[in-house]
Amino acid sequence: MGELRKLGTIGSLGLLLSGSLIFGPSQTALAATCRAGTAVPVTNLGGKVLTATTFEGNTLAPFVATRSGNGTVAVASPTAHTGTCSVRLRATDTVGSVANMGYGLEAGTTRASADAWVNIVSGGLRGNNVPYVRFFSGATRIADVFRDNATGTPWLRTTNPNGTFSFTKLSASNMRLGAWHHVQMQVRANGDKSSIEIWLDGARLFANNRVTLGATSLSKVQFGAEHPRQMGDSYVDDVVIRR
Repeated sequence: MGELRKLGTIGSLGLLLSGSLIFGPSQTALAATCRAGTAVPVTNLGGKVLTATTFEGNTLAPFVATRSGNGTVAVASPTAHTGTCSVRLRATDTVGSVANMGYGLEAGTTRASADAWVNIVSGGLRGNNVPYVRFFSGATRIADVFRDNATGTPWLRTTNPNGTFSFTKLSASNMRLGAWHHVQMQVRANGDKSSIEIWLDGARLFANNRVTLGATSLSKVQFGAEHPRQMGDSYVDDVVIRR
């Protein structure tokens, strides 16, 4: 797999030819046309707001993008939940394709939440999934919500102390492709006394304060998958991260 490139803001090198910009294979669109002045998103989840963005400033900051191969991580328009801009995360089944963006949490963080609108426009291979949001402790993904490609149903996956996974189906409903879904997830890492709460489209679907996680702190909130060939195409907008 090609070396991962981490980008604080999206920029691309191109050649100006006949009035058009020509980019490399992982840059799929020209500069986005955003709507300055769009209201900052709010959330009903508790805690201190670390960032709240609509991406209408035409920048990913303070999120950091990781992409490789033909993966795409870029502010895009006009697909958006509010305003005209959102972030597009696109990875394919091509070897080396990776696309995600993450928000780093300060050392010692034990509790954090993510509130975002996500539109998965294209799923991946059957038997696989497309993530909505993921929480990390160090390099380990400890909890995430994803859409199953075969059924369209949402699931919670947690990482046990021995490295195995536990899965919980959150709903029997199909999370329809090409539609904006409101995803809210709050995680408190405290070993075998961890807690997780999840809301999807306003419905509280999971709440447990006795979840066993192999972690006692949180380091990052991420949108998109960190491993290659996790095929999927999605847009993310109106993100609020709290701790």
